[in-house]
Amino acid sequence: MIEVVDPGRYTTIQDRGRPGFERFGIPPGGVADWFAAAVANRLVGNAADASLIECTATGPSLRFERDATIAITGGDCPEAGLPGWRTEQVDAGSIVRFGPLTSGLRSYIAIRGGIDVPVVLGSRSLCAAGAFGGGFGRPLQAGDRLGVGGLLESPVLEETWPGSHRLPTRGPWEIHVIAGPHRDAFEPSALHRLTATACRVTPALDRVGVRLDTPGLHLDAAEVLTTPVTAGAIQVTPSGGLIALLADHPTTGGYPVIATVTTADLPLLAQARPGDTVRFREATLAEASRAHRRLIGWLDLDA
Repeated sequence: MIEVVDPGRYTTIQDRGRPGFERFGIPPGGVADWFAAAVANRLVGNAADASLIECTATGPSLRFERDATIAITGGDCPEAGLPGWRTEQVDAGSIVRFGPLTSGLRSYIAIRGGIDVPVVLGSRSLCAAGAFGGGFGRPLQAGDRLGVGGLLESPVLEETWPGSHRLPTRGPWEIHVIAGPHRDAFEPSALHRLTATACRVTPALDRVGVRLDTPGLHLDAAEVLTTPVTAGAIQVTPSGGLIALLADHPTTGGYPVIATVTTADLPLLAQARPGDTVRFREATLAEASRAHRRLIGWLDLDA
């Protein structure tokens, strides 16, 4: 068992999420930075869809009641005293304080065996909007106790993840997008104007999405019907502001979507902090597919 001594800022249990329930109004959810989470699980020999701990801004303090093999990826947690992006051993009785992140917004703590909480609708991820999943139907609190899965047969393939196969966790950010489904609702130059503008990440961000300030840029759009939306969709509000959606996005939205962040660059969006600068760059579908295959290839390294 693992006891939560201090939950940190916003700490949850996540896995790959529960796609397929959008028609019932249930968002797919899951980890915000899919790449860092997949690396963490790989480092400890877990399956790619094993549940793990996602930390936001400030990590938790955890008491390990048994020896454990763990890995920390994503944003840096120097207070933990454990190097990130590598396999580490934690002794029984140890308290690890992960503390404030000094880069990025989210970090991931994988424990060999995975976090053993009940599966709800095919996933262990917290659905905050529905108050279910994640073991408790809410973010972790002090005093919560987490079970760990049984011993695995999968070996630990790497003990250190190479720096050449990591994504940055510090801005400024260059994030690639493809044209959105409502591009025709905007004037022809709108997407070009967006990609020519430096956007600022505001404090109004969570796992649902990131609000962006766009000084000097106002995008007018025709009204659109409410439509399904996906992670990475960049919505334009009536005031001209931007909302870039993340894992806990609603299943439908009535704001026009001018562009969508590529799957390969969603981890960058998930790590953006308030005050960071984001520049969007248009990509073709072929370029987006190649970038995604490159990351998948990294995850298969030495497999």
